[in-house]
Amino acid sequence: MRQLYKGMQDPDKKILLIGADEDVAEIRKELSGQGLTPQTKCVSPELLSESLQDLEDVAAVCCVSGSVKGTDLLALYRCCQDRKMAMFFCTPGLSVLQRNMQIKNVGFLSFLSPVEEPLSHWWNRLLKRLFDLLVSGVFLFLVFPLIYIVAAIVVKRKSPGSVFSVVKEIGWTGKPFGKFVFRTDDLPADSFFQKPAVKSLPQFLNVFAGSMSVVPGIVSCQFCKNADMWYRQNWSLWLDVKILLKALLNKNKMER
Repeated sequence: MRQLYKGMQDPDKKILLIGADEDVAEIRKELSGQGLTPQTKCVSPELLSESLQDLEDVAAVCCVSGSVKGTDLLALYRCCQDRKMAMFFCTPGLSVLQRNMQIKNVGFLSFLSPVEEPLSHWWNRLLKRLFDLLVSGVFLFLVFPLIYIVAAIVVKRKSPGSVFSVVKEIGWTGKPFGKFVFRTDDLPADSFFQKPAVKSLPQFLNVFAGSMSVVPGIVSCQFCKNADMWYRQNWSLWLDVKILLKALLNKNKMER
């Protein structure tokens, strides 16, 4: 909450308000009624993704729109974490994004704010890393060699070269990395190795190396809308186990 007040009082810092003009105007009116006249910077939900690189003068972010895309909201959330900026929601519609929300008050305004993420603690990150090493290690040493041999025979019969292709991706930290997949460009569309679940099996190499996670890297969380953000707010070792088991049983579907 201190960061929000800093944005209101520091002449060199602003509060980023995300929403339509009428919503932003209402927030400004409420703040003004409380004797608060912070510098504000406004952006519409449609232009949010283009504005994430221009936050140097922003002390806190307040989302006053319920129409922000889930992917944009997740990118904004990560950006706020990286820059250690507070992020607040001033719209009831966004409260469904996560269970772990707390209400903060500024005058008569109520803001929904996400609580501290479980994976912000080093011991939880260690647990998740050990889980990733266990799952990927078992798969790579017991199952993957056979799959690789079959894939090598099938792929190299069509064309010489590596069995793998490397796809450029952006990780959770915002850093790029190369994701391994089977090279299937020359295989028929109905080939077994063209199936997304099979083609992505080499990504367990990324997991073992630490550039990806089993959940939600290879296996996605589909328990709810805006699942990635919900996952980060509600992570537990049991949740990773549950998502993996549901994926293996083909039951990893949206539940709410």
